Amino acid sequence: MVSLLDKLSAVGLSASYVRRAGLPSWWDDELNEIPAAVLEGAAHIAQRLNLDLRSLLQNDSAAEFKPLLPTKFKYHHQQASDIPYVSYQIASRIAELVASSLKPRPFIPIPTTVKQVRQDVLAQGSKVDLESLLGYCWQHGIAVVYFNDYPKDTRKITGMIQWQGDRPVILLSHKSTHPAWLTFHLAHELGHLALGHVKTGILIDDEINESDDVEEIAANRFAVELLVNQYDNCFQGLSIYNNGQLRAKIEEKLKADPTVDACVLAFNYAWHAKKADSQKFGLAKKAVQELGCEESGDAIIRRFLENHLDWESLGDGTIDHLERILGE
Repeated sequence: MVSLLDKLSAVGLSASYVRRAGLPSWWDDELNEIPAAVLEGAAHIAQRLNLDLRSLLQNDSAAEFKPLLPTKFKYHHQQASDIPYVSYQIASRIAELVASSLKPRPFIPIPTTVKQVRQDVLAQGSKVDLESLLGYCWQHGIAVVYFNDYPKDTRKITGMIQWQGDRPVILLSHKSTHPAWLTFHLAHELGHLALGHVKTGILIDDEINESDDVEEIAANRFAVELLVNQYDNCFQGLSIYNNGQLRAKIEEKLKADPTVDACVLAFNYAWHAKKADSQKFGLAKKAVQELGCEESGDAIIRRFLENHLDWESLGDGTIDHLERILGE
């Protein structure tokens, strides 16, 4: 096992990460020198981390990841050294595992217009927030998972859409787990789906940020219109000097349109304010803290996922792997 761990470190998978994320929970270091146990451990590692098992077992071969489905990358840093290769390999395996572990539900294509999507989402709740968006996704057979457990010092991804069979899986990975933040990222990925940017294979968002990529611009616009019910900065031209004033403006906006989430409005302001004044970005974050949030967005996403997993049909190894993903 020690030799195998050394081989894996050469492709960016540290020994500590492999022990935590690749080996099953019952693994003990006393098994390290037992050939049959090491063979079983290697099989678990290959399956969980999307690796080619043959490459792990051959002494004269470097560890190799499995070939991915046809993949479209949305990079914001184009240097080859910045490509999040290890992260998207691991994320792809998570999407595959989740898709294979769900209760049967057909995928229902979503409308191509943001106005219709927003109307349908509001049928799930009184406002467009993470809960209502997740309800909409799952109703349409779109699986959503949050995962951010990558090797240390590995370039991460922010979001991904992967088609598994005839259904899409959306995976969100940003380190910020505030519900409003993840709501924007989920809305962005829904924009890619609605606008037909990924009909097969995989689409990977390295980051979700300003971009000159036509599809990224379109997905961002879709997300903003879905969440805020208008495009761009809803507080543009207003004089706001402290978080109390920002909260007051948010309250005014909510009286005019209660279908918008208060924290989404604060982050919308922060997005634009940070370009000109970093202090105003801090002001917006303070307002978000005071607006409050009962639980983290990743916990909300996991709760929805747990309710759609077909636990009774899953084997012990799959359950062990899913529990690690779910953080249990």
